[in-house]
Amino acid sequence: MLLNPSLVNTWFERISIMVILLNCVTLGMYQPCENIDCTSDRCQILQAFDAFIYIFFALEMVVKMVALGIFGRRCYLGDTWNRLDFFIVMAGMVEYSLDLQNINLSAIRTVRVLRPLKAINRVPSMRILVNLLLDTLPMLGNVLLLCFFVFFIFGIIGVQLWAGLLRNRCYPEENFTVPSGMTLPAPYYRPEEDDERPFICSLASDNGIMSCTDVPARREGGRICCLDKEDALHRQALGLSPEPLANSSGAGEAIGLCINWNQYYTRCHTGSTNPHKGAINFDNIVYAWIVIFQVITLEGWVEIMYYVMDAHSFYNFIYFILLIIIGSFFMINLCLVVIATQFSETKQREHQLMQEQRAQCLSSSTLASMAEPGDCYEEIFQLVCHVLRKAKRRSAALYYTLRGKPPPAGGGRGNRRGGGNVNGERHHLRHPRYCIHIFFFPCHSVSVAFHCPHQNKQDHDSQPLANSISLSVPQNPEDCPICALSLKEGVRAVGDSANGEENEEDAVKETSKEENHLEERGDGERKRKRTCFGHCKDLWNGMRRKLWGIVESKYFSRGIMIAILINTISMGIEHHNQPEELTNVLEICNIVFTSMFTLEMILKLTAFGFFEYLRNPYNIFDGIIVIISVCEIIGQADGGLSVLRTFRLLRVIKLVRFMPALRRQLVVLMKTMDNVATFCMLLMLFIFIFSILGMHIFGCKFSLKTEAGDTVPDRKNFDSLLWAIVTVFQILTQEDWNMVLYNGMASTSPCAALYFVALMTFGNYVLFNLLVAILVEGFQAEGDANRSYSDDDRSSCNFDDSDKQKDSLHLSGECYLPQLHCIFFFTDNFFLNCRILLPFLPKTYRFANITVFEKFLLLFSINFATLKSVCSRGTIIFKLCGVSLCFRIQKMLEAYRPDWCETREDWSVFLFSPQNKFRQMCQSIIAHKLFDYVVLAFIFSNCITVALERPKILQGSLERVFLTISNYIFTAIFVGEMTLKVVSMGLYVGEQAYLRSSWNILDGFLVFVSLIDIVVSMAGGAKILGVLRVLRLLRTLRPLRVISRAPGLKLVVETLITSLKPIGNIVLICCAFFIIFGILGVQLFKGKFFYCLGPDVKNITNKSDCVQANYKWVHHKYNFDNLGQALMSLFVLASKDGWVNIMYHGLDAVGVDQQPITNNNPWMLLYFISFLLIVSFFVLNMFVGVVVENFHKCRQHQEVEEAKRREEKRQRRMEKKRRKAQKLPYYASYGNMRLMIHTLCTNHYLDLIITFIICINVITMSLEHYNQPHSLDLALKYCNYFFTSMFVLEAVLKLIAFGVRRFFKDRWNQLDLAIVLLSLMGITLEEIEISAALPINPTIIRIMRVLRIARVLKLLKMATGMRALLDTVVQALPQVGNLGLLFMLLFFIYAALGVELFGELVCNEDYPCEGMSRHATFENFGMAFLTLFQVSTGDNWNGIMKDTLRECPPDHGTDVDYACNPSLQFISPMYFVSFVLTAQFVLINVVVAVLMKHLDDSNKEAQEEAEMDAEIELELAQGTLCCMGAPGCGGGGVDKGLVVAGSRPGEELYLHLMPSACPRSRFPSTYSFAKIA
Repeated sequence: MLLNPSLVNTWFERISIMVILLNCVTLGMYQPCENIDCTSDRCQILQAFDAFIYIFFALEMVVKMVALGIFGRRCYLGDTWNRLDFFIVMAGMVEYSLDLQNINLSAIRTVRVLRPLKAINRVPSMRILVNLLLDTLPMLGNVLLLCFFVFFIFGIIGVQLWAGLLRNRCYPEENFTVPSGMTLPAPYYRPEEDDERPFICSLASDNGIMSCTDVPARREGGRICCLDKEDALHRQALGLSPEPLANSSGAGEAIGLCINWNQYYTRCHTGSTNPHKGAINFDNIVYAWIVIFQVITLEGWVEIMYYVMDAHSFYNFIYFILLIIIGSFFMINLCLVVIATQFSETKQREHQLMQEQRAQCLSSSTLASMAEPGDCYEEIFQLVCHVLRKAKRRSAALYYTLRGKPPPAGGGRGNRRGGGNVNGERHHLRHPRYCIHIFFFPCHSVSVAFHCPHQNKQDHDSQPLANSISLSVPQNPEDCPICALSLKEGVRAVGDSANGEENEEDAVKETSKEENHLEERGDGERKRKRTCFGHCKDLWNGMRRKLWGIVESKYFSRGIMIAILINTISMGIEHHNQPEELTNVLEICNIVFTSMFTLEMILKLTAFGFFEYLRNPYNIFDGIIVIISVCEIIGQADGGLSVLRTFRLLRVIKLVRFMPALRRQLVVLMKTMDNVATFCMLLMLFIFIFSILGMHIFGCKFSLKTEAGDTVPDRKNFDSLLWAIVTVFQILTQEDWNMVLYNGMASTSPCAALYFVALMTFGNYVLFNLLVAILVEGFQAEGDANRSYSDDDRSSCNFDDSDKQKDSLHLSGECYLPQLHCIFFFTDNFFLNCRILLPFLPKTYRFANITVFEKFLLLFSINFATLKSVCSRGTIIFKLCGVSLCFRIQKMLEAYRPDWCETREDWSVFLFSPQNKFRQMCQSIIAHKLFDYVVLAFIFSNCITVALERPKILQGSLERVFLTISNYIFTAIFVGEMTLKVVSMGLYVGEQAYLRSSWNILDGFLVFVSLIDIVVSMAGGAKILGVLRVLRLLRTLRPLRVISRAPGLKLVVETLITSLKPIGNIVLICCAFFIIFGILGVQLFKGKFFYCLGPDVKNITNKSDCVQANYKWVHHKYNFDNLGQALMSLFVLASKDGWVNIMYHGLDAVGVDQQPITNNNPWMLLYFISFLLIVSFFVLNMFVGVVVENFHKCRQHQEVEEAKRREEKRQRRMEKKRRKAQKLPYYASYGNMRLMIHTLCTNHYLDLIITFIICINVITMSLEHYNQPHSLDLALKYCNYFFTSMFVLEAVLKLIAFGVRRFFKDRWNQLDLAIVLLSLMGITLEEIEISAALPINPTIIRIMRVLRIARVLKLLKMATGMRALLDTVVQALPQVGNLGLLFMLLFFIYAALGVELFGELVCNEDYPCEGMSRHATFENFGMAFLTLFQVSTGDNWNGIMKDTLRECPPDHGTDVDYACNPSLQFISPMYFVSFVLTAQFVLINVVVAVLMKHLDDSNKEAQEEAEMDAEIELELAQGTLCCMGAPGCGGGGVDKGLVVAGSRPGEELYLHLMPSACPRSRFPSTYSFAKIA
């Protein structure tokens, strides 16, 4: 070729990318509602484009094929991406050729949708992510297999138990006749909502919850109908209309004169339709799978469970809860765990590759370039500075040459860096300079400030540490120029460092700043002839120095922080219907705060100079906000520019600078940003492809019928690209996706479920888990880096061990002590407090004695003697410096302490001496091993009585008396326990005292509460019912006492408590985002979430119309009228449950007091979707990262022991294997026939054949379906006979081959035998039933058939990868069991609380409920437990919360006792939010952490197993080889060996035959030789 190939290559790629983008645009312009037959111009143009694009792709493919060749490793089809291209082109070819034949196959047209995938290959970072996903496929494959396994088992059980049951409806009796002139409203009973939520009844043979007697009476116009058929006939005879209500409203409305037809629907019978447009049923395995998938995604599973409970039995909830625990909590999280572990491995691999490449590139260049590059911003900033300095130097040189003067020496270099090196930054790195600043405080404490310039690795390698830190304490501070300067600003330096204001600035910049000042001063004195200008400059410099001190002081930054807080509050006060004065005050506030921040910016600019100001990224952020705020205030004068108001909210983020721990979390966020950005691109591509696919399949097909009878498109539709994207996004958030699924299945065909399942699996379980993996990896990498130099860990370095400290100073070759100020406080008893102030957190160390302190000083090469001499000329001044107030008071009070306090220090409660008989008895009781168990037993029985409590127990009934008395008894027992402990251990004084343990404090508090409760109730509880209720609520916390008595639980809880701090940080970050979005939401939507409630609101436009028509003007429960309401709504949004409805309300909002209009403002989508992306997907997933990282930290101290245990285990197993290899096999003595059977049974092929048979058996089992033909019944029956006989045969053969004892040793064989026995039992029972010899309950037979599923378990024997995963889960079970206990505790406490709070809420026709129903209530403890399980899975919990938030009705005159508690308005959100936070965000993530840990472990173990096997193989091979080489090892020898193999002397003889060249230890066994022979 003539052209430069690389150039052609880049241009070719660019054009290709342009075409792909163009194709995306044309695909997105497709409009399903118009382009049906493609007659419009627009459609024709699009088609032309499409043809052009197709031709381009085809040409590209041909060109590449010609250039690279077609088949082969480095050729066109060798690359996976090229194969994808090839497939797309081929599919297009088929499509065009079919078009010519006029066959329209839409399936093939949808392949076009894959074209955007070609973009992945063109973006390298995206390609890495996708390759990573492909890497995880083998492991994910195992997870999928496991899923399939679960699906098969649960699917077959579902079909066996509930096939056809969801079709049950209530019909009239068969001989029921309707009088002439009247018709039944419907052939069977339908509730109001038509068939969306049908009334499913239970057949006589089943014992479901609902029967046809439970059908409610018919209501017309809000009244119950009271006529029946006979009355109607009578009226007809009288000549009146039979149903006055149906014809004319008015006459009989008050009395309810209408026929109650519902009383005639009494026969439960299997009908023809299934719920939800036929989508939900267990009629065959495929439908069962759709249902199971829906249950696992946790959306709408509750409804399905209620249907099944209604139709079959209440206890079916066990099936669903098991399915959710196995499916959702374990398997879905296994997906996440696999992706996360794989991600970190792949990332490390990529990182190593990059490092190696970099090392190769850099090997030739200078040493300086080996220093790690800073972050992106630093590098850019330095580059800009460098260019500007160069420009300045050049211009100065030019100026001097033009003037004809010689340039001043050193002046041209600029005074920013001291030194002639152009690359001034590196100049410092070559010559590390250290300096100790010693400051004298008024308080006579010595402060040593230690500067450690950022060193690179080369320095440390070239010279030992001791030399490189050569510190001397100058007698005269002026000798050290930096010290001199620092001395003048001493207080400032320590102050600002204490404040943590130095944002991770390297010390290099610190020193350079100070040199900057020095040089300026020096230059000034040298050059300036005392001119006026000189004086001004001096003044200016002085002012700048003073300003510098002010700006850097902690009071300044605290002031700014307070200002930001007050400003945030002032922005949050805004609300709907606020008075005019408040609006004006807020405007003034805004101006004041803006001017404050502007002032801050000006001060900092003056003090630091332009470059220093810009060097800190936080300052740039501040500056931008200030400029925008000023623009906004100026713009407001002209009116308009309200968009800029939202930028004010970013001030909240400024608070982050003042919280170091938070900053760490944000740093992690920033570090993962690049990966997250790539992930977002991938997500966009994914959503785009699925949206277009959805438009092709479901475009224009989703429609609803309104009450008026019009058809309107459903709001969740695929009719345009925008709504398709929103719908796909909604499905990805798992909210209401089942509704879209039902629509899709009803409007196209049941196969549409495939689209949704694919979308959910790839989107939710693969892509979003990838995001979590990125975050987890970020936290772990950050955690590992932190282990070497984190502020927390440096505090735990013990200074006794100076070498250790030296190592930590090495810190992987770089000195990460940007500026370390040590302030030594000498206190009166030689306890020296060294307070090391790091840029992050101040930490205080105590030294036990002087020697330790001296050692510590030696690390910094400070001689203690010198220090003493410096410090007040040889004397150490004992002066308490900065002691806390508490301590002073304690010292003062000590003078007045009575003597008996001193003498009785070791007495408990100052009454019982250590020799006291009573106290010793108490101690012996507590020490008894049964004591804790007895207490536990009492706690459990108390839990049971707490669970029996419910509000509706009548006063004075037997139950109430029993509960009251039991409460007294338990309180007495717990008081007794507490007394015992206090007497034996002491209350507060002493190490072991009762109140020294936080668990005991909890116990004590609960006992105290119970006592108060009893006192209050005795003193006349009727007057103070409120107090009583609070105390009763606190009583529900008693189960918490279990924790301290169960060690496993205690560990989990302690892990959680230690991770509270980092979790708290994330909650703070969340709060910042919540507040920003909340304030923004209030500004956008306040007062707009009202709507008119009435029968016909078509013509109503605003509030006055609504009031005129006598309708109600109400607001939605979740609204944005003030900040509190907004935060509540945002929490619902963040939990991703019910967010779609809130979004629709936002889109429909028109204005204050205006009736909403559908999709009035689609731009509001941005607000909701950005909130979901930032908070729900990004920030909330950091919870997982934090919990996992913390869990690892907590496990680290156990790691060592575990490693030891593993090593021992490994040794034992090696020994076992060696012995096994040395022993003769058990089958050596078998006869020929039995040996043959044995070889057959141990043969790998037998396993394969059995596996194949089981697979076929599983398929035949899943062929069963509802209403199946008789022939299929027969065929399946004979199949079952065949399979059973095969299994029996296998079991018999194995019994013969292995013998009974060895057969039962293997677990798999036990399983086989159990399966065989069950199958035989099932067959006999069926035969008995058919021949009707004995009456047998059909349920038993059904259960026997269900148990056949156990055969599937035999497949596990073959699938090793899957078994490894299962092993992981099984190993994790003890810990997950502890978690389960914790869950139970949480549920228990919340259920007991729920019964107290919401036990009396009513749901009926007058008070309709959104989330609660007859199944989901808090009436008694069991139901509350189930309801809470529903809340914890996040299914419609916001509906349940809405029901508890009801306002009290104005009239209490109704006959229904509507128990209404106004305080619920505040309690209920707290109750639900706290529960959802703990259950959904924290505890579930601990499951992930546990699983991750164990997956790592099992991977390690698998590796060790493999190594062990290899080792033994090697040993065997060596032994045999050794024998082969020996001349004495003839055939005879081996024969002899065989003859006397059994006897010990023979073995001896055998070994003696070997020449000494084969040492004995090399021979593992005679057996191996026999095998070789």
